[in-house]
Amino acid sequence: MYELNLPNENPLSIFNCLTRNHPLMMQLYSQEMINTVNFFDEIYRIKGSTASLYTLPTCKITFRSTTTKDEMEKLYNNRLVKSKGGKIIYQSIMNSAINKTCPLCSLRLVSTLDHYLPKAHYPQYAISRKNLYPACIECNKSKLDTVSSKKAEQTFHPYFDTLRGVNWLLATYHSSPTPKLVFYINNAVTNKFYLRDRMEFHFKKLSLGELYSTYAANELASIKYNLQLIYEKKGSNGMRRYLHKEYISASAVNKNSWKTVFYLTLSNSSVFCSSGFNNISDIRFP
Repeated sequence: MYELNLPNENPLSIFNCLTRNHPLMMQLYSQEMINTVNFFDEIYRIKGSTASLYTLPTCKITFRSTTTKDEMEKLYNNRLVKSKGGKIIYQSIMNSAINKTCPLCSLRLVSTLDHYLPKAHYPQYAISRKNLYPACIECNKSKLDTVSSKKAEQTFHPYFDTLRGVNWLLATYHSSPTPKLVFYINNAVTNKFYLRDRMEFHFKKLSLGELYSTYAANELASIKYNLQLIYEKKGSNGMRRYLHKEYISASAVNKNSWKTVFYLTLSNSSVFCSSGFNNISDIRFP
């Protein structure tokens, strides 16, 4: 998980994906429509800043009574995703991801836009810039179209949840029967606006613990031979120094990546550095 800059462009600008003769585009010239779009945008910002988006009502009719849920979904699917003007906006949102990495898992490549509030239930935010952010397809599918009913049962919001400078990811080392790491959310993370609870919900909902542990198992297998060579020449202290250097290198990029926490946890384990590495399971792909 990592945060993205909150979009600050005019909420009406995303409607540039529409053609001039589109019925909704014609309505945008009315003050009533302008006020309505701005109202929805401001309510979203206020609710988002206190993790209260779950309190927004689901809708079947949006903006003016002539704009239905189906029409708003088509507006996203046919105009924002597929039209020439829409693709420019779509790609600019995709490009906001750091190194094309999903902000929900901090691991896989972004491949789609995710609606924080699902467009099937909140059509008024189907093309809202603050409701759209880049994500990998796996995280997007894991979220599904779930409507939250509790503050603590909401996923992490890249635009409103602040994690910069916070060491939120930790892991424990387990030596038996073979070395493995179990990842979890740091209990020291503030629970203001239920942030820690929501991160734990997000972590479980998107199966991030299992994902990180799988990558950790592959990493263990790939460094086993090198660790044995280091131990032969420099002993457990040399092993610990090597692992710590790898931790420093990884943390320079992302303090909360699975790899950063992986090397930090192993470097702090006397069991692993003395002999535990010999029990790493071998993984060989055909």
